[in-house]
Amino acid sequence: MLQRIAIDELCPGMYVNRVLDDTGKVKIRSKGVVRSDKVIAQLKQKGVEFVEIDTTKGLAPVAPPAPEPEADPKSCLVETTSAPLTSDNLKAAEKLFQKAMAIQQSFLEHLKTGKGADVNKLTALTQDILECVFENQAAMICLSMVQRGNDCLLEHSLNCSIHMAILADAAGYDKQSVEYASLAGLLMDIGMVKLPAELCVPKERLSGSDLMMYQTHVDESLEVLDGTDDLPEIVKTIVSQHHERIDGSGFPKGLSGEEIEPLAQLAAVVDEFSQLGMSAPLGNAYPVNRVLKTMAQNTGLEQSLVNRLIGVLGIYPIGSLVKLKSGKLGIVSRRNSSNLLQPQVMTFYSINSGHFQEIKRIDLAKGGDEIESSIGPDEFAINLPKFFSDVFIHQVGK
Repeated sequence: MLQRIAIDELCPGMYVNRVLDDTGKVKIRSKGVVRSDKVIAQLKQKGVEFVEIDTTKGLAPVAPPAPEPEADPKSCLVETTSAPLTSDNLKAAEKLFQKAMAIQQSFLEHLKTGKGADVNKLTALTQDILECVFENQAAMICLSMVQRGNDCLLEHSLNCSIHMAILADAAGYDKQSVEYASLAGLLMDIGMVKLPAELCVPKERLSGSDLMMYQTHVDESLEVLDGTDDLPEIVKTIVSQHHERIDGSGFPKGLSGEEIEPLAQLAAVVDEFSQLGMSAPLGNAYPVNRVLKTMAQNTGLEQSLVNRLIGVLGIYPIGSLVKLKSGKLGIVSRRNSSNLLQPQVMTFYSINSGHFQEIKRIDLAKGGDEIESSIGPDEFAINLPKFFSDVFIHQVGK
């Protein structure tokens, strides 16, 4: 789709089809994806005020959610300085992550045994998650990218809680709404505990009776929450609508467009991102670039939120795995804001020799190597969680 935008709206990742200049004085050598802020600055220097972009070949402009929430300046991650990715920050975030996993696991175990569970414990946990997200965003994103593989429902709910907080905050929601969004991330799939474990996979891999059974988890989740009187209604709404899609293709009610609560539209984006990136009994996890491409082509998702998620996480999120043209595997350790395609990575494995190597930090913006592709955690016989906890977390800041 061709769209006219102001030069101030142009950002890296968009595909410029042509410069719109009535005088005809401004020329560009070729069409293509904007690779860096430097290119945009050069266009501004030449007096360009408007360009035509092709949203089918690149990012689309990010529109504010509707209705527009009242922003809380203190809660905006985009405007605050997130701590850099260091060994100490990763250790602090990992400590919280392990605490969160223990609390959420206990909560889910109580549900499995039919004893019910105390949602208030998750409310308190949400506060801890938000505090770490605000102060240590890079480390939390990094941890959410490392799939431990022990319990897909447990990992999925924690990752959704983290990403719900990050995306809701980046979208301009006030602090209270960000908290409710993060809590909903922990709760929206709890009904899965009553279903067979093998159904905890991306729904695209299910069909027939399995798909029908999978879809019942929304009602199962709401049944658990109906007995919780002090749970905000907005949280229940997010849980009930997080599988609805703006094109009407979702479930359980087939809602569309403005019928869906904006925070539930946000939850749909986060849920899809997490599920597509998970390992599953019926297949391997998608690499990040395939996840993002699949989401960008999904007409059921609000694309302004998909673009905002990409803007927050980056094309190569911190903690994601990449394959370099040199034949090495690396973990992205830092974004390069001037060129999203050339982050800093920490290489640790040689594909050619099939062995771990000494960890080396490489700034791809300085040349010498390039990213060939994102890779999924299942593509190589690597115990990534063990490597991450035993080695990477201790050397990342060195």
